[in-house]
Amino acid sequence: MAKAFIDFNKKILIFILIFVFMINFSQLIADQLFIVNTQSETLSRYDTDNQNVQNHILNLGQYANQIYIQGNMGYVANSGEHNIQVIDLDTESTMGYIQCPNGSNPYWIEMTESGNKGYVTGLFTNSVYIFNPNTYEITGTISVGSSPEGLCLYENRLYVMNSAYGQSHGSVSVIDVETDTILETIAVGNNPQFAAVDSYGKLHVVCTGNYGYSTPAIWGKVYIINTDDYGDYTILDVGASPTRINISENGKVFLADGNGLGYIVYNSDDLTIEHSADNLFSSGGAFIAFDSNQNIYLGDALDWMNNGKVRIYDTDEVLLDNFDVGIAPVDASFIYAGNNSVNDTPAGSIKLKNHPNPFKNSTTISFRNTVSFEAKKIMVYNVRGQLVEQIEVNSEKKQVVWNAEEYSPGVYFYRLDHNNSYLRKMLKVNE
Repeated sequence: MAKAFIDFNKKILIFILIFVFMINFSQLIADQLFIVNTQSETLSRYDTDNQNVQNHILNLGQYANQIYIQGNMGYVANSGEHNIQVIDLDTESTMGYIQCPNGSNPYWIEMTESGNKGYVTGLFTNSVYIFNPNTYEITGTISVGSSPEGLCLYENRLYVMNSAYGQSHGSVSVIDVETDTILETIAVGNNPQFAAVDSYGKLHVVCTGNYGYSTPAIWGKVYIINTDDYGDYTILDVGASPTRINISENGKVFLADGNGLGYIVYNSDDLTIEHSADNLFSSGGAFIAFDSNQNIYLGDALDWMNNGKVRIYDTDEVLLDNFDVGIAPVDASFIYAGNNSVNDTPAGSIKLKNHPNPFKNSTTISFRNTVSFEAKKIMVYNVRGQLVEQIEVNSEKKQVVWNAEEYSPGVYFYRLDHNNSYLRKMLKVNE
C-alpha cells in the first residue's frame, strides 16, 4: 500500500514538473513582430503569445522601407527623410536618428554580427553607407552599382543588389565587411532587388524584371549563386514580378509578388516550384516573416489606401489567423523569445537546421559557422534528454543525413558537439 502511494506521488510530481515545463516553454516561444506601415508612418506590434496586435505604437518617418532588429533595438530606413530612425523596442521610443546624405534615399539596412557596424544602401547615389549604431554617425561610403536596393550579409560578405532599373541587366556587388572593399561584381538579370542565403550557402537573387510595363515584358527570375566562388549559378524562371524573399528552416523559399497578388513558393533543395505565378499562395506581396515555430507571416497592403492585413499560416500552409495593421505594411521583423531578433547571430555561433521538418524516415541536418572549428558529431536526443544517436560529420561538407527509421515518431533535439551550438527541435511523423 505504501509503495503504491509513493508511486502515485511520483506520478503526480512528474505531472507537475511537466506542467511547469510546458508553461515555461510556452513563455519562451512568445515572439514579438514589429510591422512598418509606410503610408500610416507608424509601427505596429503583434504578440504571438496572446495574439494581440497594437497599431500605431510609434510614429515613423516618411516612406519607411524596412525595420532591421538587433537585440532590443530597431533601425528603420526612412527614405523620404534620408535617415535611419533608431528605436528602443522595449520602451517603444525613438532614441535618435542617423542622418544620411540628402537625396540618398536610404533603402535597406544590414548590420554585422557584433552590432558595432551597419550598412545602408543609397538608392539614388549608387552607394552603400557605413554607419556606427553607437554614435549615430555615417563613417564611410562604398561606391557600388546602379540603384542599389537590398542587402544580404553572409559569412563576412555583404551582397548588394544593384537594381539598375531601366537597364537590361543588374549586378551584385560583393563587399568584404572586414576591409569594406569590393571583392567581386556578379552580373545577374533584370532588376535585382533582394536576396537571401539558403542552408547550403547559396545566394538566391530575385530579379524582378520590368513588371510587364515595357516591351518586351520581362518577368521574374531567381539567380541561385554558389557563394564559394560565384562561378556556379542556376537561373530559375519563376515568372510574375517577385520582389521580397525569405527562406524558412524547412527549405521553402517565399517570394512576394511586387504587384501584391500573392506569393511564389519553391523548394531550395531541388528547386521545384510549389506555388507558381499561375497558382500564387495567399494574397498580397508585402513581406514574409517566420516566428520561432516557423509559422508564416505574410503582409498584404490590399489597396494601399486603407488598413492592410497580416495573415498567419502554419508550416502546412493552413491559415491560422489574420489581423489588421496600418496602411501599406511593407516590412516586418521579429524579436524572438529570449530577446534574440531575427537578425541576431551571436559572434562565433553555429547555425543549425534540418530539412524536411517534420520528416518521415530521414532528414538532412546542415550547419554553418562564423568561426573556424572542427566539428566531430551531431548529437541527437529524445524528449527525455537521452542521447539516441551520434552522427559523424564532415566540417567541410557541413551537412549529414539522419536515418531515423528505427526510431518512434515524436519530437527530437539535435546539436553539434561544440560549445557554440544551440539545441534545435525536429519532428518525426508517421508514414
